[in-house]
Amino acid sequence: MRAPTNRMRYHRGQRQAEQAQRPEDEPGQLFTEAVLCGLKARLCDEVDALDTYLPPAMATMARRVAEALEVPEPATA
Repeated sequence: MRAPTNRMRYHRGQRQAEQAQRPEDEPGQLFTEAVLCGLKARLCDEVDALDTYLPPAMATMARRVAEALEVPEPATA
């Protein structure tokens, strides 16, 4: 009787751990990863490749970061 209960608890705990690792659940972590991916893509000139290895929401944010990095800022005296 205890084996099915323990197995059920194990699977529930494993599922909760996997869900905790998803950046979509944590907006701050999603933003941080998107900024880093966008910066890396801009530095390597691989902005078009973002969609191939990132989830859609993160790819969109990373693309925005990369686009913002290519806008020249006016120099101040």
